[in-house]
Amino acid sequence: MPTVMKIDGISTLRVIQVTCGHYHSLALAQDGRVFSWGQNSHGQLGIGKEFSSVAAPQCIASLDGIPVAQVATGGAHSFALSLSGAVYGWGRNNNTSGQLGLGHTKSKERHSEGIY
Repeated sequence: MPTVMKIDGISTLRVIQVTCGHYHSLALAQDGRVFSWGQNSHGQLGIGKEFSSVAAPQCIASLDGIPVAQVATGGAHSFALSLSGAVYGWGRNNNTSGQLGLGHTKSKERHSEGIY
């Protein structure tokens, strides 16, 4: 039987939500910061595509300054809902599904102006 473990990278924060995708996870801290970890093959962690995966939670810098109210994950894509109601999405945007809702089917990672 697997052992339940505390996630040290976010254990000192007050985490108010956790969501899990196919092979990645996001956590929303009470202070509005969003952390991601796991597989990053489609940029679903929101930290760029320099790393194919990360084993410890990483703060998503592209969301700094955006007051996030809620996070959600799909198979290989992620979303954040801001307090103002703006929706931000990143990761896989399958060429037939367009799951990010961008009106096109190109995948998005971190963008120079932030997350889509």
